[in-house]
Amino acid sequence: MKNPIQTTFKYGVLGVASMAILASAAAEAAWKPSKQLEILTHVRTTSSTYRFAKAVEKAAKPMLKKGVKVLSIRGARGDRARRHLSIKNKANNHMMQVITPSQVNNPILAKQKTRPWHFTPLALMVVSPNLMTVNANSPYKTMKDVMDKACANPGKVIHGGGDFGNVASLNSILLQRKIKCKWTYTPFDDQGILKLLGGHIDFVMENPGQLLQFVRAGKMRIIAASEKLGEFPKVPTYQEAGYGFPVLKQYRGLWMGKDVSKAAVKYWMGIIEKVRKDASFKKYVKKNNLTPVFIKRNELAKMLKTEFDNYLALGTELNLIGKKKKKKKKKKEKKRS
Repeated sequence: MKNPIQTTFKYGVLGVASMAILASAAAEAAWKPSKQLEILTHVRTTSSTYRFAKAVEKAAKPMLKKGVKVLSIRGARGDRARRHLSIKNKANNHMMQVITPSQVNNPILAKQKTRPWHFTPLALMVVSPNLMTVNANSPYKTMKDVMDKACANPGKVIHGGGDFGNVASLNSILLQRKIKCKWTYTPFDDQGILKLLGGHIDFVMENPGQLLQFVRAGKMRIIAASEKLGEFPKVPTYQEAGYGFPVLKQYRGLWMGKDVSKAAVKYWMGIIEKVRKDASFKKYVKKNNLTPVFIKRNELAKMLKTEFDNYLALGTELNLIGKKKKKKKKKKEKKRS
């Protein structure tokens, strides 16, 4: 015969456990923002990365009663923004940050400690084409013109871009390897945009957000791109121009702190799904000749780990990282007798 006390205790415990599970599930299902969403960027407000964040803000604003705003936290090659999220706000359910390739690569180059797995990935939303662009008054009409000049005059042709080690500079190296010719890569604070406008360099390889206003104004000319451009269908891809090479992609997406709640992640993923389908966001994608993508959560985490491994390998191979100096052990001074 069952002990009535044991039976009551057994079902009492099960009942409490079931109630706790149901309460937890109800709490998760009911999670909604209790304050304004903040979207961090690590760039100046004129950057294409900042414009992506503003496009997300514009689309999401009508969906969020508490509102949304974009913040720019610059410095230390983006590490100030990354650390602000990954350390100070790692459990903040109301803060996310824009992901770009530099978020993966810069910590490697600068020997910083933040890594992709220190964050909770949400989704990638767009890929930005890489555009080989020249001054509108330059003699270069095609990509072949630039490559022929570079091969005939090793080191004389100048490719302007950002800090050495960033995506543009690495793509430059990959292309040089492909055609087995060399030119000079020169870094500038503005990615070489002003230098190209002034006719002081030969070309840049940047994304549409940085170049299109000058192309539309007739001051620059796109001669090739990593992908077909809806606005400029006659511009050939690198492959079509006869110079296909493994282009490093410029993508934009969002991640959060490592310790945010599952309920918050689920909620924000629902918002992101709506944002990417929103008319204003689609207009932003089309206007900037971007490629819409949607890489979610687990798949994105795997992709970012692969990106990290690839950038680490490339940085090591090109000696961009350097070897860590071994700390010398201090010899203990012998006490004089």
